[in-house]
Amino acid sequence: MTLMDMVQESERLSKHIDAGIKTLVDASVEMAHTERDLRIGVARAWESAPKGTVPQREAWVEAETAELNMLFSLAESKRYNALEAVRSRRAQLSALQSIMAAHRAEAELAH
Repeated sequence: MTLMDMVQESERLSKHIDAGIKTLVDASVEMAHTERDLRIGVARAWESAPKGTVPQREAWVEAETAELNMLFSLAESKRYNALEAVRSRRAQLSALQSIMAAHRAEAELAH
């Protein structure tokens, strides 16, 4: 890999990190909205839960809010995946920077 290749790869990874951060922010906002919706849904479900034992009422609330819970889980997964993608790109960029530093050290020794 030439120095020019490494510079281009560094620029490419930096762009991916920038895009990944935007995706992470968007996913975080989506997760916050779905969490809000879930909390509201759970509260409303408890208000309208039929009479019964606590375990019966808990089961009823869980059933009533299953869709909201699934949407929250999906949003949480999307945010986690976006975060992992950013972390992965950072690690790749860090490795590339280490290789570039090694090349620089070699060049200095050659002089």
